[in-house]
Amino acid sequence: MDVKLAVLADYASITREDKLNILGIFDQINPTAFPFGLPIFYVVASFEAGAAEFDTEKTIGIVLSDGDGNNLLRMEANFVVQRPAQSGLKSNHNHIGGIAGFPFRSAGDYQFAILVNGEEKKTIPLRVNQPGGGG
Repeated sequence: MDVKLAVLADYASITREDKLNILGIFDQINPTAFPFGLPIFYVVASFEAGAAEFDTEKTIGIVLSDGDGNNLLRMEANFVVQRPAQSGLKSNHNHIGGIAGFPFRSAGDYQFAILVNGEEKKTIPLRVNQPGGGG
């Protein structure tokens, strides 16, 4: 299973037709003071799987870590890789993880690792700037 897309966004949703809607993609935040928590933001990932993985169960993990490699947050969800409606196509799966009010305690570089069955497939960097706009 491969990650086709992985971003942080102000808002995201998935329609009944499995279309992915993403608003406000970002890779840095500018807090006013610490600790600082965004009211809500989303980790968005889109996956693609080939025929060998159809009908298998997968665990998607999202792990937030700081610049020193300390894990600060972990979310997991299970799903079954669906067969596509047409033969010969790959299976697509969109995933959204909402995070509300997570307290960033200091400026620095953070990352969200996207895992499939415990294996890191992609990382999304996040820079938390100093209050007042400094890096």
